[in-house]
Amino acid sequence: MTVKRQFLFFIFVVIALASYVGVRATMAQNHPSLPPLPTVNFYDKSDKKVTLEDFKGRVVLVNLWATWCTPCVAELPSLDKLQKMLPEDKFSVVAISMDTSSMKAVSDFLKKRNIKNLQAYWDKDRQMPLKWKYDGLPTSFLLDHDGNVVARYDGPFMWDKDPMLANIKDLVLK
Repeated sequence: MTVKRQFLFFIFVVIALASYVGVRATMAQNHPSLPPLPTVNFYDKSDKKVTLEDFKGRVVLVNLWATWCTPCVAELPSLDKLQKMLPEDKFSVVAISMDTSSMKAVSDFLKKRNIKNLQAYWDKDRQMPLKWKYDGLPTSFLLDHDGNVVARYDGPFMWDKDPMLANIKDLVLK
């Protein structure tokens, strides 16, 4: 294959990938009337029970992930940057680990990967797979200031870049 053909092939792949990401983002935003997330407890690093009600008044991106999930781990730096970019009093990434090990293992995992802006949460009681509807990991739910689910995202995304960043900023600034 000549250099010119390799370059054209590369450009085609980049355009196809960009189109795919754009379609996924659009599809994620257009869920017709998403049901509310059932109340479940999850835990912070001090083993305190937390619910989504604790974040009321802020826009929240709930991200379900696990240390063994390669796409989940790949999107962690993007989630970390997103949290740093937006004010904590108006926006929170609630990254909830679905691991079965321990909160210490989850915290150590994030620390080892230099994830500094995300608070560590853990589904210790394993209630989310029983009560929330999702197909796999990672899955994220975007909640408005009142706790209503406005979008569900299946799979990994680049959260700190447009179009995802623009969608979240628009909701935060409403």
